[in-house]
Amino acid sequence: MNWFKGTHPSRAEMRSELDAYLRVSHATKKHVARTKELLEDLWKQARSRPFVDVWPHLDALDDVSPKGTIKGAAIKSAFRHRILSRQDNRCCYCRRWLVNTAYAKPIEHVLPRGHYPQFSIEFWNMAVSCNDCNSAKTDKVWGSISKTSRRYPRAEEFTDSFHPRFHRYDDHVRFLRMETNSQTVTLFTGLTPQGRHLCRSLLHQVAAKETLIENNPVVAEAMKEIRTFEAKAGSVILTRFDAFRAALDQSLERLIK
Repeated sequence: MNWFKGTHPSRAEMRSELDAYLRVSHATKKHVARTKELLEDLWKQARSRPFVDVWPHLDALDDVSPKGTIKGAAIKSAFRHRILSRQDNRCCYCRRWLVNTAYAKPIEHVLPRGHYPQFSIEFWNMAVSCNDCNSAKTDKVWGSISKTSRRYPRAEEFTDSFHPRFHRYDDHVRFLRMETNSQTVTLFTGLTPQGRHLCRSLLHQVAAKETLIENNPVVAEAMKEIRTFEAKAGSVILTRFDAFRAALDQSLERLIK
């Protein structure tokens, strides 16, 4: 992510980046102005006391006007498209390529909604990850960021954990991924305190899971079928399938611990 020049983005760079996103906050140009209003309303609602997790409100959004209907899914799709261009279509944490389905590239909340509901719609608190990183991170709290502040932390305040929107990945983590006909090896090395924290907290687990799956022909074939099903399902909500994936992930995590 190289949209800023220094170690951290400057205020001017952040304003420019936010303005650029808002200009494309909906794929349909006539809906951009109204989308900006809807996002601002949700942003204010999230920060009202007591703080409110407004992400489910965005999911359920169905705004009807003379110009047409704006759905939450379309807003999320536009955000995902914009951020993925900044991430080179790679996961914000493990840097694997992301396949072209919404299900396989969920929007990740850096500071989890369960602990920081006031940032549930915060532009800087969201990135795009792979499903493995998103499910492994769950609602873990990284670092010592205040849970009571209404102001989103500045980039330089993330001193003990990696922030995919504020930190340049290559400055903090090195990774190696090698594949042969039947073997896969993935290694991550942290270069800074933030990078080492990311490796300990997430990447080593994700690498072990990938190695376990890809180096076992039976498991690898089963996961291939699951991913094919996910791709065909697209953005359809599959409650029972989600529960199955969660149980499967838990089983794999027990094997690698």
